Amino acid sequence: MKTGRDTCYSCAIRCKRVVQSEWEGRSIDPESGGPEYETTSVFGSYCDIDDLAAVSYANQLCNEYGVDTIGAGATMAFAIECFERGVISAEDTGGIELAWGNAPAMIEMLEATLRREGFGDVLAEGSARAAVAIGNGADACAVTVKGTELPAHMPEVKRSLALIYAVNPFGADHQSSEHDPSYEPETIETSPDKYGRRMANLGLTDPQDPTVLNPQKVEYALKTQYAYSAMDTVNVCQFVYGPGWELMGMEELADIVTAVTGVETTVDSLQVIGARRLNMLRAYNAREGMTRDHDTLPRRLFDEPLIGGMSDGVTVDEAEFEEALDEYHRQVGWDLDTGAPTRATLEGLGLEWIADEIGV
Repeated sequence: MKTGRDTCYSCAIRCKRVVQSEWEGRSIDPESGGPEYETTSVFGSYCDIDDLAAVSYANQLCNEYGVDTIGAGATMAFAIECFERGVISAEDTGGIELAWGNAPAMIEMLEATLRREGFGDVLAEGSARAAVAIGNGADACAVTVKGTELPAHMPEVKRSLALIYAVNPFGADHQSSEHDPSYEPETIETSPDKYGRRMANLGLTDPQDPTVLNPQKVEYALKTQYAYSAMDTVNVCQFVYGPGWELMGMEELADIVTAVTGVETTVDSLQVIGARRLNMLRAYNAREGMTRDHDTLPRRLFDEPLIGGMSDGVTVDEAEFEEALDEYHRQVGWDLDTGAPTRATLEGLGLEWIADEIGV
């Protein structure tokens, strides 16, 4: 039961849901907070569980152990699918009969994973590494990019996310760029003083249909990726500041940075800060042996259409996706073959020393 709202220190947003309840006689305490959208999706929809108390308890367990709920919930769904397909059995899981919609079994497996007990020790490495350890076709059940489980925003429908999930240096992440609805023509027309102005501040003045992944949409994905990268760099909350739906835009963030640091900061200079961070992350990956071959998506996003509702039958168009990858690499200034930042790109950002470090 929701009992109120709480907040980080001095924040007026108050986005933390305070809940108090119980699941199967186990207390769900207010301190842990209620599950957010992603958490509800991965422990709920991903696992076909409609017991909100069970989902809230899973959220509490993850918070108590300091574990990311998206990765944990998606890994539980991975384990359930492996069990359903016969890739693993009760003999592997220590007798836990995993099944879609079986909340007690999911919680039991989650607890074993958090404690690294039995088969939970395998799952504690995340679904990508677990798939390698399990073998027997388990990789077909893993839905990850660069080892990171996909969040609950579907790239089949939000086309630019398909691109960002693939190219993002640390894998699939829904908080590394703005989503497609913020740049639809209807959105800009309906809210010119908010969305129209904020997009124009980033040099985005050609809104696109949500069903395309063309060069203009690639530009939108990249420029908002720079914005989110800048927000991560200056360490601000993405529920407060951002280029689109957030309470305040990048103009206000520039003013805040100027006031706090004494250094004159503009939206353009924030974008450069974001580009520097993004390229440093990518250069690190290049140094460690990651290439453009890692900029990919799970096969099932291309091959398995969504079922039901308005998105019935929709997949990620593979040809469109590959063209967008090329266009992204051209726009961001990364080598089309290796995927590493070019020397010219790094030098243009004042990162010559990194170019020397990775040998470009």
